[in-house]
Amino acid sequence: MKEHSFSKKFVIVDGHALIHRAYHAIPAFTTEDGLMVNAVYGFFSILLKVLSDIEPTHFVVSFDVGGGTFRNEVYTEYKATREKADDDLYNQIPLIQEVLKDAGVVIYSKKGYEADDVIGTIVKEIEEKYSDTQCIIVTGDKDLLQLVSIQTNVYLLKTGMSNFLLFDPKKVKEVLGFGPELLVTYKALRGDSSDNIPGIVGVGDKTAKIILDHAKTVGEIYRQIQDEASILVSVLSKKMREKIIDGKESAEMSYTLAKIDQFVPSLNFDIEKTVSTVINYKKLEEAFRRFEFFSLIKRLPGEKKVRKEHIEKTVSRVSAENVEIFLSLLEQETVFVCKEVVDGGVVSGYIEGMIFVFEKSGMHYLDFSYCKPADRARVFAHLTNSNISVVGHNVKELVKVILQEKQQAPTHIFDIMIASYIVKANSRAHDLPALILRELDIQIVEQKQQTLFGADIEGLAKQYQYVFELYHHYQTALKRTKQESLFQEVEMALIPVLAQMELHGISIDAPYLSDMSVEIHKQLDQLTQNIYQLAGKEFNVASSVQLREILFVELALPTRGIKKGKTGYSTAAAELEKLRGEHEIIEYIETFRELSKLQNTYIDVLPTLVNKKTGRIHTTFNQSVTATGRLSSSDPNLQNIPIRTEAGKKIRKAFVAASGTVFIAADYSQIELRVVASLSKDKKMLEIFHRDEDIHTATAAIIHGVGIADVTPELRRSAKEINFGVLYGMGAYGLSARTGLSVVQSQEFIDAYFAGFSGVKTYLDTVLEEAKESGYVETLLGRRRYVPELHAKNRQIRTSGERMAINMPVQGTAADMMKLAMIAVYKKIAPFGDKVKMLLQVHDEIVLEVKESLAEKIARLVEKEMECVVDMDVPIKVEAHIGKDWGELK
Repeated sequence: MKEHSFSKKFVIVDGHALIHRAYHAIPAFTTEDGLMVNAVYGFFSILLKVLSDIEPTHFVVSFDVGGGTFRNEVYTEYKATREKADDDLYNQIPLIQEVLKDAGVVIYSKKGYEADDVIGTIVKEIEEKYSDTQCIIVTGDKDLLQLVSIQTNVYLLKTGMSNFLLFDPKKVKEVLGFGPELLVTYKALRGDSSDNIPGIVGVGDKTAKIILDHAKTVGEIYRQIQDEASILVSVLSKKMREKIIDGKESAEMSYTLAKIDQFVPSLNFDIEKTVSTVINYKKLEEAFRRFEFFSLIKRLPGEKKVRKEHIEKTVSRVSAENVEIFLSLLEQETVFVCKEVVDGGVVSGYIEGMIFVFEKSGMHYLDFSYCKPADRARVFAHLTNSNISVVGHNVKELVKVILQEKQQAPTHIFDIMIASYIVKANSRAHDLPALILRELDIQIVEQKQQTLFGADIEGLAKQYQYVFELYHHYQTALKRTKQESLFQEVEMALIPVLAQMELHGISIDAPYLSDMSVEIHKQLDQLTQNIYQLAGKEFNVASSVQLREILFVELALPTRGIKKGKTGYSTAAAELEKLRGEHEIIEYIETFRELSKLQNTYIDVLPTLVNKKTGRIHTTFNQSVTATGRLSSSDPNLQNIPIRTEAGKKIRKAFVAASGTVFIAADYSQIELRVVASLSKDKKMLEIFHRDEDIHTATAAIIHGVGIADVTPELRRSAKEINFGVLYGMGAYGLSARTGLSVVQSQEFIDAYFAGFSGVKTYLDTVLEEAKESGYVETLLGRRRYVPELHAKNRQIRTSGERMAINMPVQGTAADMMKLAMIAVYKKIAPFGDKVKMLLQVHDEIVLEVKESLAEKIARLVEKEMECVVDMDVPIKVEAHIGKDWGELK
């Protein structure tokens, strides 16, 4: 067969497909000022590869346009099962489009149509008018394979960001088992779960391909299925033929949904405007510098910038004969990188060895199976030597290993994960590959500790060879941002505390949870029946799609003010709250959701998290997650157990003290409001706290101009909402939603609040003004958070940034105080050994497990330590409670 020769290459990029792939393939990371750009980086990394690989003469990009398409009118459930993408992804799409436009890249889109339709229409025009031009569609979506022909190929991104496969008609048949012209018919039969295209119920891949062997179109299939003499009838069972006949309407609709529309009107396509020579690479370079994509700048066409490549080091495995030589080398090092290699987890597994990186003496792996007890003791003695510094990533895991071995933590620690978290608090990516990519422009694949063949020493070493370079980078960054003290005295000092807490773990009452599970199941069954009765029919209460149909169609509940997405009105918790009072079914649904979530997240899950070796649950405390500096926890997430609901209180009761011990929960009282008073220097607020008055009652009296004795519970409740609302930048609409007051009344209350506490108003205005000027806000201890949203053009994003700027210094200072309190308490209880253990930190409280005879003494000691960690302009108040279970402590 004669090969076709084309003199021109027209590349059209499926923009959204590549953005989604990039967002999920690249770890989240931000620019220096906190702008999330992982999808932007990934998209342009793919684009540069495409330009380099294909060398097109013409180049365009197509994007979807929001608001649904004609397919949603054909079938309202089209793509309804797809999860809504993160806002962090959506926020990056305009950034990508802006860079493309600035660089002169032509973008084609059409409202009411998908990018696939736009691509199909352009491809059709090129095939009809320009026989010398080959079309190459760049995508990660197999749907576009239906457009493949001799003139049009698809460059499909298979995995990751660089693994492409070029599909011509022959390749399509090789991979799919049929040609591109049959793909739409195949989907009409088989359906497509990713787009929620139903197909014919009961027709699978095998049956669909058998049918395609004998009939090529939906029309032909149904003509043959009615003809008893046809080949199709002879190869299908009677039951299958009945399914196909019953599914005719669905098959025809599915065909319409799956077929790309190649007749999009008014695209104004002009091939002369798409020549690739018009791409302005200088503009791309400017954008890459703005986004700090230095590795991409080096890949731009033109004069190449020579870069000193990192020479990959190899890891030296210490043999049994060389253990003594290695230990002598180790004992000469005062600053080194160390990484534990553990099989089965720190708590219940065992340590296989350690990777050591010396700045001048290379990388070494010490296998502990080669070490005598005395050799092993020398290693841990050096790790805890007060004259040495241990550098690493996620050092808490290493500290847990050392604590188990020597009951002593290293004196000097430098964790580059936490350093990154402090310097770039807005970033969600602090894993080692992300840091290496972001700071050193080197892309590596994240390695797992264990493979099927044991520990992946070479894979781990490949990452850890860069830790020293990152160590020096973050030393400079911490100094530049004046956060060295915060890093060393708060975050590094906290690591041994958290490590010990995770090792201690906490006991649960499994039989109690089992009984509770049975009871919750009964309640859920009863709630379900009540909901069915109110709805007038049975449906899946857990399905948002079916619930939407019940609420807004069957029951015709009002939709004014209810958020609406592509698939219809939202049934999220915040939207259901707006419907309270409209129908009693809402309260039942909210209760059902709460109990169902607790059942699936805690009641049935907690017993499965009990460690078989210790008989306790060992939660993980996350030190590098929240932008305000607060700790979070996972496996289980203790922060999300409701405090005020009955079910939440019952779950807390499942956490029990060991025999002969009790729990102490020491809780900061109104810590964030006390921080506001101290930071703002507001005279009235300072006086209230110094007189030890109830802040909410006093606030109500000031706002309403009444005496303290005349403040009703309702007035106090609304004052409490205002007090805490101010901390989060809540406006009149937010307060109205929380209190039930009108928007006008809410604004009057806020105005009265700021008139009464003018110092708070001045402080908040100053914080915003300084944040807009400097780009960041900071806590009393110097923790920074960058707020680029303050300069956003979008009003909603800008308002969100203002709320962040107002809240962070207060919540962040309270978080820093809690960390200092944990460090202080940890030091004070150390002499008591196993008689006193710190177990949890949740919200504003610390939970300890204490020998019963020491409870009162330790409670007073903890209160004293927590109240004195930072000098404030108001008294800090801590209340300690004693009980046998966590639920008893409030």
